[in-house]
Parts: sequence; structure tokens; C-alpha cells
Amino acid sequence: MPKPIDLPAEQREPILKPTEDIPAASLEVQNLRWSTPEETQSSIRALYQYTEAHASDSIGWYARNKRQKAFMSRSLRFWAIILTTLGGLAPLIEALGWKLTGRNTVGQFGYLFLGLAAACIGLDRFFGFSSGWMRYIATMMSLERALSEFRLDWAMMVAKFGDKEPTPDQVQLMIQRLKDFLVSVDAQIADETQAWVSEFRTNLAEIEKSAKAQAEAARPGVIDITVTNGMETDDGFMVVLDGMEVKRVRGTKYQIGYVAPGTHKVAVIGTIKGEQLEAYELANVMAGASVNITLALPVKEAQP
Repeated sequence: MPKPIDLPAEQREPILKPTEDIPAASLEVQNLRWSTPEETQSSIRALYQYTEAHASDSIGWYARNKRQKAFMSRSLRFWAIILTTLGGLAPLIEALGWKLTGRNTVGQFGYLFLGLAAACIGLDRFFGFSSGWMRYIATMMSLERALSEFRLDWAMMVAKFGDKEPTPDQVQLMIQRLKDFLVSVDAQIADETQAWVSEFRTNLAEIEKSAKAQAEAARPGVIDITVTNGMETDDGFMVVLDGMEVKRVRGTKYQIGYVAPGTHKVAVIGTIKGEQLEAYELANVMAGASVNITLALPVKEAQP
């Protein structure tokens, strides 16, 4: 049996040295030395500490950052539940006769509450607060399990040496075990990051698709108006859209452009032989489409 090497006091540290809250530092591989048993032991110890620090730092990062996502996820979901409940109760409150003063009623506020609830859910989904929280927890637990297994595997590997110095082949096996663990840690982080990228791209594509659909649905249309007896007016007729005067027209035709989709009241007001007359019709304007309306000012028949 070879005689154990008598190391200085500052070097009498086991290859396996548990670490707590180790700050992840850069590994200067060029400074590692393997010429003597002392240098080999010191280099392996440095590699182990770096490997364990890298895993511990990654676990700490997920533990810290999951708190913000958890807070935002719970807050948005909480308000989504509250607003959805208020939106559902608003029509019932109105049915009981509780109305607000003015034009608005309690029931109309239900649409506002439901819209805000949908906005909360949309924000949570787009920024990935809930899904990110779940990913962070899953990745953190997986890294913790891998680190525990690695520490036990390393302890069993070192225990086999006893008082003997590891052979070059055994040193290579130890370095390979450290490398495999580092690669597995980085692979789990890469998988979590790739999941975030895929989710973000999917959410971004859905938002762009929704925005295009809304923009398409909001494309203004036009209303073509024909007043059959417009030439009979004393000084033309006034075109009125939803109670707002648009233009005084002399003739029989006029086109209102850039009208928002929806139902609109189109009216014409004119004077024939000193009598003010009015005609109107409801126009259902579709996105990007034109609507033709034919009106006639109601001239009273002359009495015999």
C-alpha cells in the first residue's frame, strides 16, 4: 500500500467539500495543474466547487425570480375573478332596480368589468406570468434533485479511493462526471429558455393575428345617399349622420366616407316651397363596404 502523502495544513481538505451559497465564478482552466498529487487534488477540488456553485447559483436564480412571477400571476388572476364576478352581478343588480343617475346604468358597467377581466387574463398570458411561474418551479425542483444526486454520486466515487490517490484514469472519470453534470444543468436551463421563447412567439403571433382581425373589423365604410327629390329643395338639403350635421348638398346624391362599422341613422333635412321636411333611414355599415340609401323628402300633396 502506498504511503499517504503528508499535505500541508492548508491543503488537507477533502475532494468532496459541500458548499452553501457559493457565488458562481468563472473557471480559469489554464491555472489548473496536474503534475503532482497535490496539484491534482487541488484542481479537482476547484472543478467540483465550480460545478456545484454553478448549479447552486442557477437554483438560486429560479428561486428569486419565481417570486415576481408568482406575485403578478396571483394578482392578475385575483382581479380577473373579482371583475368577472362584478360583471356577472351587474345585470342582476340592475334587474333589482338599482340604477345610476344619468344615461348609464349598472348593467352597462358589467361590460366594462368583463372587459377589464379579459384584459387581466390577456396580460397574464402574453407576459407569461402564470406559465413562467410553473416553469420556474419545475426547473428549480429538477435542478435541486439533480444536484442532490450529483453530490451523492460524488461522495460514493470519492469513498472508493480511501487513503489512495486516484489514478489518472480515475481522475479522468471524475472530470467526466463533473462535465456531465454541468452539461445536464445547462441543458435544463436551455430547455426552460426555449419553452419561454416558443410561448412568447406563439403569444405574439396570436396578438398580431387578433390585432389584424380587429383592424379589419374596424375598417370604415361609406354610405351613398340618393335623395330622389333633392333638386326640388329651395336651397339644397342637409345631410345628418347620427344627429350630427355633415354637409349641405345641392343635388340628389352625396357620399359619406369613413363611417365606422355598425348601425347609423342617416337623415336629410330640406325645405320645399318654404316647408321644412325630413326623411331618415337606418344604415347598417359593414367593415370596408358601402351602403346605398335612397330617401325622399315627404312632400305633402296639395289640397284640391
